[in-house]
Amino acid sequence: MKYINYLCLLAISFSFLGCELENIDIDRFGTITGVVVDGESYEPLSGVQITTTPASTSVLTDEEGTFQLNKVRYGDVVINARKKDFLSGTINIAVYEEENTNLTFFLLEDDRDVGNVVIYDPVPGNGAVDQPLSFTFQWNVDQDNRDRELEYTVYIFQSNSTTQTIVGENLTTTEVVVADLQPATTYFWYVVAKHDGRNVANSPTWTFRTGNP
Repeated sequence: MKYINYLCLLAISFSFLGCELENIDIDRFGTITGVVVDGESYEPLSGVQITTTPASTSVLTDEEGTFQLNKVRYGDVVINARKKDFLSGTINIAVYEEENTNLTFFLLEDDRDVGNVVIYDPVPGNGAVDQPLSFTFQWNVDQDNRDRELEYTVYIFQSNSTTQTIVGENLTTTEVVVADLQPATTYFWYVVAKHDGRNVANSPTWTFRTGNP
């Protein structure tokens, strides 16, 4: 009988311990701050809706285009930026406990609707590390209206930068050679699809880090 009581007490103890560990995990949060600017003029964009997936909270950018998300649960999070008349932007990032992650969104005007266009499967993959300083970026595209010929412009920018560089423009293939990258540096990049010179879709913003030769 004493042995049975001991087992019951032991089971209850583990149950409380599990609950305590679960509560500790739930309380692990980080913060996200950032700025949203026009991808062509670099002027700040106010009134941009910023949301997360998994959902946490929703905020709007202020007059200076800045935003802050508090108490975002640690782990991988997708940040979404949406504004009327602009192509939506997304960035997949990792949030760390009690740390702040800073982002920059470059949004381009949505000039013409040619049906659904999805840009996906990037090379380098999102979150890739130890990448060379010169190599070929690639991506795949699905589109509803395949009779509409698309061209692509590829943008790249460094972490915490509010300006970006075009590494490929008016491309008719889904690849571009990128050279002269900086070592041990975090980069963000995305692809914009155009039809007749007008923006029709953009990819998520992907990130990678170069190696240190």
